[in-house]
Amino acid sequence: MTESGTSRHIRLETIGAVAHLILDRPEKRNALNLEMWQAIPPLVAQAEADPAVKVIIVRGVDRTAFAAGADISQFHERFRNRDTALTYMNAVNGAAGALAHCAKPAVATIHGDCVGGGVEIAIACDLRFCSSASRFGITPARLGICYSMASTRRVSQAIGPSKTKDLLFTGRLIDAATAQDWGLADRVCGPDALDGETAAFVESICRNSQYSVRFAKRALREIAAGATEEPDPLRELRLGAYDAGDLKEGIAAYLEKRKPAFEWNG
Repeated sequence: MTESGTSRHIRLETIGAVAHLILDRPEKRNALNLEMWQAIPPLVAQAEADPAVKVIIVRGVDRTAFAAGADISQFHERFRNRDTALTYMNAVNGAAGALAHCAKPAVATIHGDCVGGGVEIAIACDLRFCSSASRFGITPARLGICYSMASTRRVSQAIGPSKTKDLLFTGRLIDAATAQDWGLADRVCGPDALDGETAAFVESICRNSQYSVRFAKRALREIAAGATEEPDPLRELRLGAYDAGDLKEGIAAYLEKRKPAFEWNG
C-alpha cells in the first residue's frame, strides 16, 4: 500500500489496482473545507497517472459519514466578498470535475450521510454504492447559496429535473431506498456488507480490459454532453482497440477457453 496527500483531512491510499480517495475528518462528519476541495484534483491526477491503478474508490475514513456537506463554519470567511466566493466556487468545481473527467472509473462508497458538497463529490463519480443507513440531501436553499451548474446538471442527468427540483427546492433528506429508487444511488447494501460489495464490484472491473472500460466512460461522457454522433477523436480511440493488444488477447482467450490476461494500462 502506498499513501500520499496534500491535506491532513484527505489522502490517497493505493492498494493493488485500486486507489482509495479517503475523506478523513470524522469529527466534522467529513465536512469539506477549502483545503480538502483543493487537494482532490492533484490526488485524482496522481491516481490517473499511476499505471497500476485501474479504479478509484471515494469513501469516508469510517462509517461516521461520507460527507455531511461543505464546512459551513468557513462560509463567513469564504463568502465575505465576490473574489473569495469565486475562489471557493472554483475549488468545488475543480474537485468535482476532476472525478467526473478522470479517465479511470470512480466509485463512491457511502456510509452515513451524503449531503450538499458530499453529493457533489458522489455524483461526480461513475457509480454510487451506499449503506441502507445512508441519507442524501442537497441543502443550499437552507443557507442562501447556489449549487453549481455542473453538479446540478449531473444530479439532473441521474434522477431527472423534477426530482432534482424536489431536493434543491426543499433541502430535505431522503433515505437510501428512495435514493436508489430515484437513481441517485446505484446499489444499497447493509452497513456490514457495503465495503465487501464495493470491493467485489471493483474487482470485476479490474479483471476486464481497461481499454474497453475507459472508452466506455469517455463515450458516455460525450453522450451526456449532448453528442448524437461519434466524434472523430472517439472514433479513432475505438479503432485504437485493434492496436492496444487487449482485443487480440480477448479473442485468443475466448477461442482457447481460458480467462483473458489483459495488459493494456494506458
